[in-house]
Amino acid sequence: MDKKSVVVEELGRAGPYSHSVIANSMIFLSGQLGVKENSDNSFEQQFRRAASNVEKILAQSNSSMKNIVRVVVYMKNQGDFELMNKLFKEVFSIATPARTTVVCNFPNDKALIELEVTAVTQ
Repeated sequence: MDKKSVVVEELGRAGPYSHSVIANSMIFLSGQLGVKENSDNSFEQQFRRAASNVEKILAQSNSSMKNIVRVVVYMKNQGDFELMNKLFKEVFSIATPARTTVVCNFPNDKALIELEVTAVTQ
């Protein structure tokens, strides 16, 4: 099996992991947060930043948003579900991926949303 790890230096890392791993024709992304210090950390802004990170990682992995097949959305507050659906439709409409949504807590108290993506190569 062919396997390649991808790290996007501009995104930094919070631990010893790859931003994505390409295995054969599948791309598995590590979960992406949208928290940014000294910035608007509203749910919408975190969602958009996390999605932007996903786009950068996919580009570095020789793929794109249209090749996403599955997204797992982790949310801190169930009350953000309607807004998440609106943003998800806007950001991921090109791919119409399968989706799972989980309400949970995060190690980073400021985190409201995390996106975990699986895609295919181009």
